[in-house]
Amino acid sequence: MIRRTVIWVAVLGMLTMATAAFAVGAGAARLSAHRRTTVITLEGNTGVTFTRNFNPFDTQSFATSMSVRSLSYEPLLEFNLLGTQIHPWLATGYKFSDRGRALTFTIRKGVRWSDGKPFTAADVAFTFNLIRANAAANYSGLPPMSQNATTHGKLQVTLHFRQPVYTDLPAIGGDTFIVPAHIWKGIKHPATATIVKPIGTGPYVLQSYSPQIVKYTANRRYWGGLPPISQVDVPSYSTNSAASNALSTGQLTWAGNDIPNIKSVFVDRNRRTNHYFFAPGSTVTLFFNVGAGGPLANAAVRRAISFAINRDKLSSIGETGYERPATSTSGLILPNQKQYLVKGDTGNLPGTPATKKVYSILKGAGYKIVNGTWSKNGKQISFSIEDPTAYSDYYEDSQLICQQMHAVHIGCTADGVSTSQWYTDLPAGHFQAAIHWGAGGISPFVQYQNWMDYSLSAKIGTAATADYGRYHTKAAEAALKAMEATNPANTKAIMKEVRQLASLFSNQVPDAPLLYGADWDEYSTAHFTGFPTPANPYMDPSPGDPQLPYILMHLKVKK
Repeated sequence: MIRRTVIWVAVLGMLTMATAAFAVGAGAARLSAHRRTTVITLEGNTGVTFTRNFNPFDTQSFATSMSVRSLSYEPLLEFNLLGTQIHPWLATGYKFSDRGRALTFTIRKGVRWSDGKPFTAADVAFTFNLIRANAAANYSGLPPMSQNATTHGKLQVTLHFRQPVYTDLPAIGGDTFIVPAHIWKGIKHPATATIVKPIGTGPYVLQSYSPQIVKYTANRRYWGGLPPISQVDVPSYSTNSAASNALSTGQLTWAGNDIPNIKSVFVDRNRRTNHYFFAPGSTVTLFFNVGAGGPLANAAVRRAISFAINRDKLSSIGETGYERPATSTSGLILPNQKQYLVKGDTGNLPGTPATKKVYSILKGAGYKIVNGTWSKNGKQISFSIEDPTAYSDYYEDSQLICQQMHAVHIGCTADGVSTSQWYTDLPAGHFQAAIHWGAGGISPFVQYQNWMDYSLSAKIGTAATADYGRYHTKAAEAALKAMEATNPANTKAIMKEVRQLASLFSNQVPDAPLLYGADWDEYSTAHFTGFPTPANPYMDPSPGDPQLPYILMHLKVKK
């Protein structure tokens, strides 16, 4: 199960105009594979009670909860979160205009819905107009539209927004699934309607449903050609442990779970076929509540705390080696975002405590050790780290950090709470520090926005949507606003803005980078090959939306 919330972000790169590797002509070569049923069993979540509802707009539907909407419904573009690639999908191109407030997509020719009706720009316009008219259906976080979408013939559609949407391209193009107008125009409540038979453009169509397993069969009308695997099964597992057992015994081909002892329970059973790829999908940080005052309001204290952390131990003990230690004070996800780094940013965050540096920073800020704890003006440096005990890895990380703080005379307490309390306390600002995953993405924008955008924060006691620590500086606000209004094709300007944000993050430490958060992915090559690997990270490897169709069309059946 992918614990972090996946948020698409803007890409600094050009659309990859080459067609995907699964050209339509390849379909004929796959007919022989379809003479016998080839089944891949995948699971992207556990603990979900199956209901016969495939509504892509309903955040509680089976399709959404199991992250398999894109088997049926597809986005306009596919984004590789582990690189800078944008792949054409239902759209073959896009163009910004009106200073970034209008976005025009060119629609792929020859696409048909799974019921045989043609897919056109009118379906794209209908989907975005539907979301505009129904706020509850806006699951992908689209920015407000200024008017309805307009079409230009059957293959072009323009979306109109109230603000520049350069940084919203992946939410618009990559995380919004297009629905057929001829089906959905008769649905009155799109966000809550029960859809028992999904009609989409995706590579698979529903074959059968039961509360224990949902089966999909290949869509023989698929625009990308006949899918290489004839059937996709999505079984129900109540726990990660149950999914782990199914994976280790060969009942499950592809899973997205945090499985303890992955090497012994899965890989070592068959090193030839059993693999995992826990790709870095975000930067896990230690949130500081800057706005609450006290010692954590002092940037020198936050920097000292950061350099006192033993990230190697957090990685090896708290995260059982699955998540690598963060190595850059910038907070950028490495190696995914290495193109933004300048000399000195890589490896400037030590894996083990830099004790001498901690002492130097605090002495320089006027602190002295009094009664065993760093103090200034009679006030000690002491704080608590609040995390759910149910998140056993984070709670263990918080305990490890407190041990490390005590070693350098900083007071620290690990505060284990319920998950519900944590999800209430963080937005309200009722915490001192907390370990939390990052927003992720290809571009640094959304992670920095999540950490430092005070316009999305709120006074303590009122729920914030970002910047839970109430960090406030005009320089960060200006850089974020400039980045929002800058065309990503202007790489020089984008780099300048990222550098400003990276410098602020490194020096002010609104949050301390800890680890590179894993996107969970375990898979077997006993029957299929072509999965993303560390050597070929062509796509975020987790078995879920919206990358499912891209990866499934790249898999091959072993003969």
